[in-house]
Parts: sequence; structure tokens; C-alpha cells
Amino acid sequence: MKILKKLTHHHGIKLTETTTEVTVAATPEQVWQALSKYADVCTIHGGVEASVPGEDGNSEARLGAERTCTILDGKREVTLVERITEFEEGKFYRYQVYQWKNFPLKVMFFAFSIKKNKRGETILSLTQNYRLNPGFITGLMTWKIKKQQRVILLGYKHYMETGEKNKPVESLFAMQQYKYAFN
Repeated sequence: MKILKKLTHHHGIKLTETTTEVTVAATPEQVWQALSKYADVCTIHGGVEASVPGEDGNSEARLGAERTCTILDGKREVTLVERITEFEEGKFYRYQVYQWKNFPLKVMFFAFSIKKNKRGETILSLTQNYRLNPGFITGLMTWKIKKQQRVILLGYKHYMETGEKNKPVESLFAMQQYKYAFN
């Protein structure tokens, strides 16, 4: 069994790491089923305006899978082109944002992982390893990245628990059932 590698540097660039976890009322298999829809993330998550698979047209998560996502960030349209760089079926995957538009990146990786806690509950975790450009804003933007992690996880949590797709992310924060969702 593989484990998700610790990622502190990439090509000599020191990375900052932030992780958020949420308890999901679903089995690890159900969580993995949702995460496996890698290039179809826009059909699940209201925070992603559009997503399309890479050139091979395959939407499933697997090592080397690619997608392009469009996210509306206020007045800007952010485009991220991503590729899965680490993968363990049913457990985790990490993907790198290797091209972008309208976001101040130098390097960014996202990793989703699934585990059970001591109470037997399913935990979905999102870790980001990143360096922004210019570098001095990396620490200043940690709060925004942490907030975005919560938005991403709430979108998945809501879909996994209700089956409802594309729930507007702003409304998820207002819903009482999600007020204290994070570990």
C-alpha cells in the first residue's frame, strides 16, 4: 500500500502546506466514487464553473489524468490545468496545477485522501502544498486558501450526503448542518 508522500519542496521551491478535514456521512467507497469523477468535478461542485478532461477524454481519476477547470473568483475567471501525480485507488490522489490563468501561482498541488477516525467515521482530507507569485504573498493568502478548502470540502460533503449536485457554495455555509462540519 502506498502512502501520500510529504511534499515540502518542488524543483527547489519551498512549499507551504495547509490541510482541512471534514467528517462525511458516507462510506470510504462512496467518498472515493465521488472523488473518482475527476474531470467531472463541475457536475458535483458548485464552486467550479466548468471542467473538461484532458486530450484523452477520460474523466476518471487515475495516475496521469488531466483536466481543465474554470472557477469564477469575484470578477476574474481563473483557469487551472491539472494532472494527477500520485494515486492510490480508493485512498488518495494528488494533482498538480501545471498551467494557470488569473491566479498568482508559482507551484500548487492539491491532495484528497480518505481515512476512518477512531469512532469509525469517514474523514475526507484536502491538503494543499503551494508557493504563490510573488513569494511574499504566500503567507498572506493562507487564510484565503484555507477558506477555499472549506468550500471545496463542503461541496463534496453535500453531494456525498444528499446526492444533490452543484449546490451554490455560499448557501452551504449558511446551512445549519454544516456550521461545525470541520475537524
